[in-house]
Amino acid sequence: MTAVVPADTAVPPDTVLDVLVEAGRLDARDRARPWALRQLAGGWSRHTWLLSAGDPEPGRAFVVRVKPPASLLDSDLEREYRLYATVAAAGVPVPTPHGIEHATDTPLGGSWFVMDWVPGSAPVTWLRRDREALEADWADGGRLGRDLVETIAGIHAIPAADLGFLGPPRSYADAVDRWARTYAEDRLVRDPVVEDAFAWLREREPDPVPPALVHGDYRIGNTMIHEGRIAAVVDWELAYLGDPRYDLGYAALDYLAGKFIEPGSALLEAVCDRDWFFRAYEQLRATTVDPEVVRSYSVLGALALICILLTGIRTYADGRTTDVRMAWNRYAVPGLRQDLVRLMGW
Repeated sequence: MTAVVPADTAVPPDTVLDVLVEAGRLDARDRARPWALRQLAGGWSRHTWLLSAGDPEPGRAFVVRVKPPASLLDSDLEREYRLYATVAAAGVPVPTPHGIEHATDTPLGGSWFVMDWVPGSAPVTWLRRDREALEADWADGGRLGRDLVETIAGIHAIPAADLGFLGPPRSYADAVDRWARTYAEDRLVRDPVVEDAFAWLREREPDPVPPALVHGDYRIGNTMIHEGRIAAVVDWELAYLGDPRYDLGYAALDYLAGKFIEPGSALLEAVCDRDWFFRAYEQLRATTVDPEVVRSYSVLGALALICILLTGIRTYADGRTTDVRMAWNRYAVPGLRQDLVRLMGW
C-alpha cells in the first residue's frame, strides 16, 4: 500500500503536532521547527513514520503508527495504543504513546497514534549479517539473551486486572479457534497439513494457568536494540489476555531464528541457547516450563504465522492492496509447513 504522503519529504500534518503539544511533549515554539516525516522500512501491518526536525534524538523525535486500509491481519489500533500506555506504566521497555487520531480519512492514509522515538534498530534474523551479530553476542556473554528472557517475564508479570480493555481472557481452545477461523476465511486453497495441525492441537489441550498478558508476536525482530541491549519492545497489535506459554512456544520456532527454507541459527531467535532460555524463565517466574506445552504452542505459533501470511495473500488477490509484499508472503509458507510436520513428529 503506497502511503498518501510522499516518503522522505513529507510535512507532518498539523494534527500530529497538535497531539504532541496537547500531551506536553512539545510547546508552541516547537511548531516552528522544520519537522518532516520519513517512512521507515517494514510496516507489514502498520505503516511506520519517523517524525523529526533534523537528526532524530531521544525526546525530540517521534514515531507515528498508521493503520492502512488493508494489510496483514486487521487489528484494533485503539487497543494497541492503550496497551503501549499500560505496558510503559508497568516498567516494561516500550515507547511511551502520546495521543491517537481515530479518523480514517487522514493525510497519512489511515488512523494513527504517535509515540516516542527510541534509538536503535530491529534485527532481521533472516539476514545473515544480523543473525551472526546476535549469535556473537551470545558467545560474548549473552546480554541480549538475558534481556530477551527478562523482558518477556516482565510482560507476563503485569497484573491481568490492569488489562481489562483487552477483553475476556482467551483460553487454549479460543486461541486455536481464532486462527482456525482466520484460515477458513482467508485461505485460497485447502491445505491438509494446516488442517491436520489444527486437529492435532485440539487433542493436546494443556491444564490451564492464570491468564497473563500475551505479546502474541514476541521475537527479537520486534525489539529495538541500542548499544547491545534491548531498548524497547514494539508491535503489540496481536496482544491478548491468555496463556503466557504461547509466547514461549512462539519464540522457540526455528522460523524465527532465521529459517526460511534452509536452516537458520541453532539458537533460540539466534539470541540464546533454548534450554538456558527456559531455565531462566522458570527462575524469573517461579514456575515450571513443560516442553510438551511449549511444543503445542510452537505448532499454534506456526499456524498463526501461516494464517497471518494468508491474510496478506488474500488482500492482494482480492485487489484490496497493491503492496506486492502481500503476494510475496506465499514464499514463507512452505518453511512453516515443514516446521509443523517436524513439531508434530510426522
